[in-house]
Parts: sequence; structure tokens; C-alpha cells
Amino acid sequence: MREEMWRLYRHLIIGGVLVVAACYAVMEFTQIRYETTRTEQLLSVDAELSAVLFLSGESRDLPNSRFNWTVRPSERFSVDEISSLLKNKSWLKLPDGSYQVALGPVESPLLIGRTKAGPFIFRIEPLLDRFIFADQFSYQDKKVLFESMSSVSMEPFAQQVTAELTGIARVRGIYSQYGFIWKDAEATEPVYLSAADRDYISLTFTVVAVSSIGVAIMLVLIWRELLTLDFKRKTFESITRQIARGRSGLPKGIPDSSGTLKELAYSFDSMSSHIQRLLKVQREMINAISHELRTPIARLRFGLEVMKDEVDEDVASTVEALEGDVEELNTLVDEVLTYGKLEDGSLALNFNEISMTDLIEGILQHNNPLLKHLEVEVRMDENDLVVADEHHLNRALQNLILNAAKYAAGKITITFLQDSERWQVDIEDDGPGIAFEDRDKVFIPFQRLDNSRTRASGGYGLGLAIVQRIAFWHGGAVLIDASESGGAKFSLIWSRSQHQTTLS
Repeated sequence: MREEMWRLYRHLIIGGVLVVAACYAVMEFTQIRYETTRTEQLLSVDAELSAVLFLSGESRDLPNSRFNWTVRPSERFSVDEISSLLKNKSWLKLPDGSYQVALGPVESPLLIGRTKAGPFIFRIEPLLDRFIFADQFSYQDKKVLFESMSSVSMEPFAQQVTAELTGIARVRGIYSQYGFIWKDAEATEPVYLSAADRDYISLTFTVVAVSSIGVAIMLVLIWRELLTLDFKRKTFESITRQIARGRSGLPKGIPDSSGTLKELAYSFDSMSSHIQRLLKVQREMINAISHELRTPIARLRFGLEVMKDEVDEDVASTVEALEGDVEELNTLVDEVLTYGKLEDGSLALNFNEISMTDLIEGILQHNNPLLKHLEVEVRMDENDLVVADEHHLNRALQNLILNAAKYAAGKITITFLQDSERWQVDIEDDGPGIAFEDRDKVFIPFQRLDNSRTRASGGYGLGLAIVQRIAFWHGGAVLIDASESGGAKFSLIWSRSQHQTTLS
């Protein structure tokens, strides 16, 4: 089990380290990606503003541009032509880290510019200032050209401004953006000019996504280990139940990679086998002693019978008392042997159809001397036929009736009931009853309860244990409840369909 717990901790540690490392790598990658994207945006602004100035003939020399323009047109182009060329420019990033932009047909571009490899220092403001304050463009022409530039964003700006072109920084989320406020004399309101934001991966979203995926994978691994532990727990629970039912040996193929479960299961199996051996030796010893006691008991009974005819009346009463003791000892030996056979399954039960009326009347007549001082009420169902082993059912009912007779104050009630699934015989007395916490103890062999119901009676503590075993082999049970008359109520219940025909 320790190895499984260490595996869980290992997954937690490794998973946590991997999640942190992945988040750091994604943050670095996203930051580099953002900086690259931002550089390309500013280069595009530079290229488009420079192209407008070249194509319009406004300027032939742009020292503030990051591009080295190698092909330049000799004629001037109209605003519409420049707008069309800006919309169809081609952009290329070269392997050495430099960039190239071309305007016009691919086979014969009108304007080509190329940068050196970075890092770049941008001077966008002089280019923008030169374009905005060019006299050859009207305000509407400038708006049309700005709208044709894919890298420039133009938005209305509601606040009052004093200068025609003013630089301003704006913060959006965790990113800052630098732009310009332009207020033309012909315009009714100023506009905000900035580099248009391209689509890029959000740093926060990426970190959260990667962290979530890492945590999910870690939870899946931990959940898998927990399922494995739970499966092993259920397997071990099943094995212990089988061992508790008396199974010897372990099933093959116990799922346990570390061997902990197997070792524990084998320990339980070894302990169970040892206990079963001890119980077997104990049962064999009790059965052997009981069998061996039958012969001396028979000799004592025969000797006492002979002595009773040869002694005077005073000694005869003593002999009769000794005969009672011998008979009591013989009964004890008989009950021990019966319980032993029921316990180890060496009896064969023969199930037949029996009349409960005849069976109960036979028990009452046979035990009439012990019941004549009590009122016995019998309540029978119309159909009194049952399926059971007659000898052992007789023994169980007789034990219950005689048990009730020991404690009844004046009355015993015997009730036979049945339904579509079971038969039931209730035997009630009006004696002191049995406390709720003691009801399970009365079925333990040789168990004596320290209460008024057991102190005043004899017995050996085997009668009800025998009843319980007989009920078990009939597919039933014995239940204890309180009687309406204040005493105890024993219910012998057995199944119509699930009784066992053998004890094997």
C-alpha cells in the first residue's frame, strides 16, 4: 500500500513541476510571439506610409523609414490607384530575419522595400507627420488612404485636443498601445490613429488553457491510481468474505503489482486455515469425547437400574436422583453430537411433505408432563402442509416449545403462518422476555445470559443453537421479538424453494 501512496505523491510532484514548466514555456513563447507580431505591425505601418509618399510623389527620400527602397516609380499615382496598390501589397519574411514588401504586379513590382535584420528602432511619427501635413492630399483623400492601409487603425476620438497631431499612449488589458490623435481643420471631430492589432494568442488565455490541461492530466493519472486502489480494496474485501465463509486457498490471478495485497491476503488465508484447523480439532475432540461417553453412561444407567431393585427405599430415592443426573448427562451428549453434525455438515436431510398439525400435536403429547401446568394455544393455517426434514423440524420445534415452557408464567401460544414464499411458526410465552441487546447471544453454544430468564433455568445452551442450524439448512432463520403477552416470541422461518436437500 505504501508503494501505491508513493506513486500518487510522485504523480502530484511530477504533474505540478510539468504544469509550472509548461506555463513558463508558454508565457515565454507568447511573449516572443507578441513582440514579433508587434514588430511586424510597426514595419507594415512604416511600409504603407512610405509607399504612399513615394507613389504620390510627395517625397523621394525617407531617411526615417526602416526600409531600403530599391525600386521607385517615376510617375505619380492617383489616390484610387495608391489605395488599390496598398490593398494588394505582398509581404515576405526572409530567413535571415529581414523583411521585404512589394507593391504592384508580382512579375514587375512598382515599389520594393527591404529591411535589415532586427532589432528595429521605429520613427513612425515623422512619416505620419509628413503624410498628414502634405498639401496635395485633401482630408477625404487622407481618410481614403488610411482606410486602405491594413496596418493602420482609425477610430473616432471624443475628447477635445489642441494640437493637430498629438502622440498618446493607451492601455488595453495588460498591453499598452501608442498612437496619435489627429485633428484636421476640415474634420468635425478628431480621430485616433494607431497600429492595427493583428490576431495573436492571448497570454492569459494560453496560460490558463495549458494549466488546465496539465491539471486535468494530473487528475486523470491520480484518479486512475485511486480506481486501482479501490479495485484492490474490493478484491481484498471479496477474498476476506470468501475466507470468512470457510473457503480454503486463494483465487488465482489476484491483481496486485506490488504484492502487498497478495501478502495480506495470504496472511488472512493462513490465519483462517489455522483457525479452521483448531476448530476442526476442537469439534473432533468434542465428538470423540461425546461418543466415548455414551458407553460409560449406558453402563451407569444399567447399573443404577440393577441397584434400584436391591436397595431399600431411602437409598432408592438417591438412585433415582442419580438416574436423573445420568439422563441429563446423556441428553447433553446427544445435543453436543447433534450440534456437531449440523455444524460440520455431516447430516443428510430428507425433505418430505409434513402436516404441521400432526407434528405439533405429537410434540405436545410427547412432552405432556412438562406442559401440563401451562395453557397451550395452537393457531393453525387452513393448509398445514409444509416441506421439511421431519426429524430435524420436530427437534427444532420441540426445543423452542420446551424453551418457552421453562419461562412461561401460565401460557404458550403456537401460531403457524404461510405465504407464497415461506412457512413460519411463532412460539410465544408470557415469561420475563429477552432484552434486545441479548437476543443474538442466545444462539451462541453454551452461552448463559446473566438475567432472570436464564439464572432460574437449567439447560446447556445448545438447544437454540441447534434450532438455528436446523433453520439454516432449511434455507431459513430464527428471529426473536417481544411477545404481546410480555414474554419472548421465537419465529422459525424457512423458505418454500431455497431449502437445501443435503449438507454437502
